[in-house]
Amino acid sequence: MLEQLQIQNFALIEKLRIEFGDGFNVITGETGAGKSIILGAMNLLLGEKADGQVVRSGCDETVVSAVFRLEDGHPLSGWFAERGVEIEDGALLLRRTVKANGRGMIYVQGEPMTRADLKSIGDALIDMSGQHDHQSLLSRERQRKVLDSFGDCHDALRGYIEAYEAHEALLRERKQLSERIESGEREADYLRFAMDEIRKVDPKPGEDDSLRDEIQVITQFEHIHENLSFAQDSLKGSGVGDGALPSLHVAAVSLSKAAKGDPGLAAYTARLESLRIECEDISESLRDYLDGMTYSQERLDQLQERAAQIQRLKKKYGPTLDDVLEFAARTKRTLDHSEQDALELEDLHRRIAAAELALSDRGARLSARRKDAAKALSNRIESHLKRLGMPSVVFSIAVEPQDFGPAGADQIEFKISANLGEPSRPIREIASGGELSRIMLSIKTVLAENDDVGTMVFDEVDAGIGGVVANAVGEQLQELAAKRQVIVITHLASIAARADDQFVVTKDTEDGRTFSRITAVEGDDRVQEIARMLSGDARSEISLDHARKLLELS
Repeated sequence: MLEQLQIQNFALIEKLRIEFGDGFNVITGETGAGKSIILGAMNLLLGEKADGQVVRSGCDETVVSAVFRLEDGHPLSGWFAERGVEIEDGALLLRRTVKANGRGMIYVQGEPMTRADLKSIGDALIDMSGQHDHQSLLSRERQRKVLDSFGDCHDALRGYIEAYEAHEALLRERKQLSERIESGEREADYLRFAMDEIRKVDPKPGEDDSLRDEIQVITQFEHIHENLSFAQDSLKGSGVGDGALPSLHVAAVSLSKAAKGDPGLAAYTARLESLRIECEDISESLRDYLDGMTYSQERLDQLQERAAQIQRLKKKYGPTLDDVLEFAARTKRTLDHSEQDALELEDLHRRIAAAELALSDRGARLSARRKDAAKALSNRIESHLKRLGMPSVVFSIAVEPQDFGPAGADQIEFKISANLGEPSRPIREIASGGELSRIMLSIKTVLAENDDVGTMVFDEVDAGIGGVVANAVGEQLQELAAKRQVIVITHLASIAARADDQFVVTKDTEDGRTFSRITAVEGDDRVQEIARMLSGDARSEISLDHARKLLELS
């Protein structure tokens, strides 16, 4: 439960501290005094997005803090234990600061936390209900969540969601695969033609370079043959002693003779002999090359035709022969993959059929759970509504089949017949503000029996009601407060008078600045506040007497 709330420099509030009781607490005051500001500060502390505009003019930052009392075994105990946060004597301290630029810090037991952490903690500590929540009840999605919460459908819903997401994933996979196959079929004819064209030529890596070299040799046959013959003649000689080899032989013999007289010349003799042998080898190699040289116009034509074929491939699929070969390999993979895609598509059809069966089964289980819950919840809500001034009300919850969706295959609709003889129609079509507030109160009361949230806050619970209905709402809140801490902002004296603790918000002006303040009232002060709420005149004896009677009867 919420024991203490402190607010500093928030909107019109300079400094405020509230000590809440553990039963029925009401906050009252004139319209515009700042009651909604207190709720705004509470929402900020429970994880609402921060806005620097909430910082009081002239101040650097807003600070909102609260102390909660946790009972042993509270669901949050395990959450805190996992994060190493200690809760001493059951006291939990939340603190949030917001600077004028919108930035701030969040602390839980002095430990920094994220806004998502704070939101999770806040949802487990306080159930906030305001005018927005009343209007959100008109949404079918909100109605579904209420029904699922009451019927404890979360496990069944999780099972359904798993099946739904698996089915959706398969559908997306099939769509992507079908699009790929369709796109591949449009390209298939072209790719097959390209593959046939390349396969017929069957080029080899580096073949274009080797063809170029061979063509060059044949086209330069006469030039090459003439110069090789001249080189051969220059080495071998056409006559005695007129070639390089004969001359080297003569030189070697002469040098050998000279070395006999001067041994130091022997090294030159060896070097010259090595040179002669090398030249002899070159001469023989040139001779063999010349003997093997032939000119074939037919071979040249074949080579040029082959080169032209490869050039056409390079022009279409290149620019290089390596590019052509890579294109061929890539095309083959694409065509092979297309065949695999067709097989995979057949497998996907089978898997989707199985997933649809699983989805249908889990959807049916969820629907059955919801239908059972709808009967029980509608009866409970109807019972509470009859106690809240709607004696002829018929309240029902329709669970109708619809296409599979993210949250099931059911369309949930809250329906009501507020008056005898009228047909039931969706509450979003006919419910008034007063009826909505009573429906919301009934729902909160029923759900409170099944959850662990210790504090319930109601704003606008008295919207559109008064008289006997207001008394009934007050009784309902009083009964609820016997099991939960209840905090209500109200303008109705018949509700306020039933509270265990009452706090009055006032707005004052000092030195040109406006301040909102809150004061716990009891005794005569509370009598005067109830009188003000009754007639607007806190000094009227009639109003004061009426106020005393209300407090006595409550």
